[in-house]
Amino acid sequence: MITAPIQIWLGFFLIVSGISFGRMGPSFKRNQYTLFFVLLGTLCILLPKPNLYDQSSLNQLPEYYLMNIIDNFIPWFFTGFLGYYLVLVGAPTYWKIRYPQLISGWIIILSSLYLYFEYNSHFSVKEIFLAFSSFIGILISLLCFAILVRYIENSTPLDEPAPELTDEEKELVTRIISKNIGVDEG
Repeated sequence: MITAPIQIWLGFFLIVSGISFGRMGPSFKRNQYTLFFVLLGTLCILLPKPNLYDQSSLNQLPEYYLMNIIDNFIPWFFTGFLGYYLVLVGAPTYWKIRYPQLISGWIIILSSLYLYFEYNSHFSVKEIFLAFSSFIGILISLLCFAILVRYIENSTPLDEPAPELTDEEKELVTRIISKNIGVDEG
């Protein structure tokens, strides 16, 4: 019998194997198994594992905590992914806006934010403040980086244009190209 921890790690192994098969390219016939392996691995991870949640063995199974994190991650992540997909589909391309996809996408994104806080209710005001201050620090770093790149690009002098080819160089280039494409100059 396969126990719950073995089933979880088998699922991760199958997902990694499937991704590896997909990276092999079409010249290898193994890439046709990519989707099968990834789906089978996902099913191994997500299928119910009754002996994993047995209260007597909670201290012994680190996979319990992993599955708890995955169970809390999946609902808000996939709703957010669907919302972002709809927003990107509805975004203006060539001055055409698809309002139904755009509006429904933003509604789904807001519902995924609600699901995020619903499944992760252990956040405190201090943790949110620390995350917000880290986000501000990241934005300041990116702004400094953009200003530095713009300064360097504007202060670097432009190279002078290359001189025109001489007649000898033109003949040499013509001869090489003619030889490579199989055209003789009679």
